[in-house]
Amino acid sequence: MKILFLCQYFPPEPGAPAARTHEHAKEWVRSGHEVTVVCGVPNHPDGEVPLHYRHHFLYEESLDGIRVLRCWFLTAPNAGRVRRSVAFVSFMVAALFWGAVKGGKADVVLATSPQLLCGLAGYVLSVLKRSPFVFEVRDLWPQQIIDLGVLRDARLIWLLRRLEEFLYRKAAAIVTVAEAARRELVGRGVRHEKIHTITNAIALDVFTPRERMGAMRFRYGWGDRTLVMYIGTHGLSQGLETVLEAARHIQDHSDIHFVFVGAGAERESLMEKAEQANLTHIEFIPSQPRQDMPEFYAAADICLVPLKRRDIFLTNIPSKMFEIMACARPIILGVEGQALEVLEQAGAGVAVPPEDAGALAEAILQLAGDAQARQQYGENGRAYVEVHCNRARKAQELLEVLMGLRK
Repeated sequence: MKILFLCQYFPPEPGAPAARTHEHAKEWVRSGHEVTVVCGVPNHPDGEVPLHYRHHFLYEESLDGIRVLRCWFLTAPNAGRVRRSVAFVSFMVAALFWGAVKGGKADVVLATSPQLLCGLAGYVLSVLKRSPFVFEVRDLWPQQIIDLGVLRDARLIWLLRRLEEFLYRKAAAIVTVAEAARRELVGRGVRHEKIHTITNAIALDVFTPRERMGAMRFRYGWGDRTLVMYIGTHGLSQGLETVLEAARHIQDHSDIHFVFVGAGAERESLMEKAEQANLTHIEFIPSQPRQDMPEFYAAADICLVPLKRRDIFLTNIPSKMFEIMACARPIILGVEGQALEVLEQAGAGVAVPPEDAGALAEAILQLAGDAQARQQYGENGRAYVEVHCNRARKAQELLEVLMGLRK
């Protein structure tokens, strides 16, 4: 097959959409298919484009056998509604143009959310190339940004809801990453037979259990302290202020050290709040290359996966859960719904109510004092992902959906 895939983010950019698209496409190439990915020039999450990508409107590259078309567009940091909206529109225009001009023949066109304009570009390209359109729904937009208070304009909400419905209607197939999201769409009247759930997975040969006293503990001078680590986006969705408050509750435990790794719209604010509260047992590390993530997880004694208490997150499964489990580290989960079901099935950690700093602090103290429980949760998580979250297997499942649409 000739597969054309639109995804605004792609390695070397961090994040789940980039990783999922790359790893699926890599498996399809190994299976003998031709894959072209249309993405933006690297800029996520800070909006800064490397010097190498500032000279042309298009960069054509090859990554693991994948043909990559990197488009110039009006980039913006992962903060600010107006600038991000302009970036979304700009990428839609660039992806549509270069996909039409340089994308070549396609047996199927995929586009991935959360931003719906990427999906719209994918649909238009599918019409131009007379190919089936597949819409991958990572997050349910616009509901998520409505629930978070990011979007309040009634006219814009109406417009985005109509666009969402249009894309669901026009898609030959819809792919969700959580079963709860599939159920939600069926409940809205989307035909169940065209919705396929293909959960996030993990490259099990990359994210592996490693020595706790490894490279990162020596690099950052953490020694043998108990590390409570959060790795990922520092944004509105995560509610990381709850982690700061939990850290304040247990700041007298000098052997417990909190580490935040990543970037996002709320990072500077979180750093200021930690400094104002004199939380000296908290450390912020900028976003790191994805290939270093297994070493960071190895250094952690406890890994945090929080989200705010919002109904929309009942359908979310944060992809970092699978990375943590693959690295055999225990999870403290502050998410309800589908994510909690996965944690309980895996037996990979403990859950606390979202945005409950007291419960989070108590759970941290309990796990910090129970090395045997931490080890057992880690082993359970690794065993779970080996059975349920093999990336190659998930890529094959999605490929079968695509091949079923081929004319």
